[in-house]
Amino acid sequence: MTLVPAAAAIAVGYGLAALAVFGGARGWRPRLLAAFATGALAFPVTVFLAGQIQTVLSSAFGWGPDAIAMTLGAGVAAALVTAAVNEAVKLAAALLTWTPSRGGTVAFGAAAGAGFAAVGAYEVIHFALMMRALPISSASGFVGSLVQQLAFVAVNSASTALAAFGVMRHRAAAYLSAAILLQTVFAVFGLLYALRAYSNVAWTILDVVVAAALVAGALILDRRPAADSVLARAA
Repeated sequence: MTLVPAAAAIAVGYGLAALAVFGGARGWRPRLLAAFATGALAFPVTVFLAGQIQTVLSSAFGWGPDAIAMTLGAGVAAALVTAAVNEAVKLAAALLTWTPSRGGTVAFGAAAGAGFAAVGAYEVIHFALMMRALPISSASGFVGSLVQQLAFVAVNSASTALAAFGVMRHRAAAYLSAAILLQTVFAVFGLLYALRAYSNVAWTILDVVVAAALVAGALILDRRPAADSVLARAA
């Protein structure tokens, strides 16, 4: 039981760190914290919805019980479904707490994504802490799990920020599709590790590289002036 608060503290810490990166000094405003909480509440909803869709797909295509976890084709399809459900629900959670008077949607998207991912990261971190107590555990494996979950939180925060940026720039479909594609690729990294395509270290490195690139890209987009503002200044 003592592992529960420790895992929760680490997961929430990851989420709040992502909120601070995207929200800056605004990160602790009640509206952004509400977006964080709404995103966290959305996590079990996405698990249920994605699970139901995957069940339908498994029945339609005759996939066995282990196909999604151990077969490349089924695994990629399931990753795409999960990414689509996750991004749509996270974006909805961000928009529920956003109003035009509160500024751009990017920080709200990042907050909702961070809260969402903190809940998912908690489960894995809790398991990693339990495994750490076993003789078969290794320090590298334990640290790798913690780093992977930090990357998971960063990617989810940044991808929802990206989708929210699309809403703000009236290109929601394009940016949401990009967020779904990036999330699918991120999930496939884990599938390839399960299929023994590479080591846990390689998986961790891939996660960190993609997370860093996505966070950097979302921050750059957020700080780029809108086209109409640029034209107004040029005039």
